[in-house]
Amino acid sequence: MTVGNQDSVANVNAALSSLAVQLRTLMQGISDQFEFLDGLGTAGLEALGFDSADAAAVLADISYMSTLAEVYYGTAVQTTEYDFDTQLSALWAGQ
Repeated sequence: MTVGNQDSVANVNAALSSLAVQLRTLMQGISDQFEFLDGLGTAGLEALGFDSADAAAVLADISYMSTLAEVYYGTAVQTTEYDFDTQLSALWAGQ
């Protein structure tokens, strides 16, 4: 008897489908959040309570994420190597 989950065509297809749906949902969420924050701009974020440096950082961070979503949707091309993982790592520090 083998211990653990057994691979099968159905399991592989289910995993891929689940990941694809999660990725689609994440990319749409990023696009929506970018539209919202970009619409607020620095002044709007400062009105919410961010200082100017933090407001600029928020817009830079969502812009990096938006680039990934744009590449996903085929509306942008990332022409140079860029480490988004490192760039965004400050957002998950301590998690």
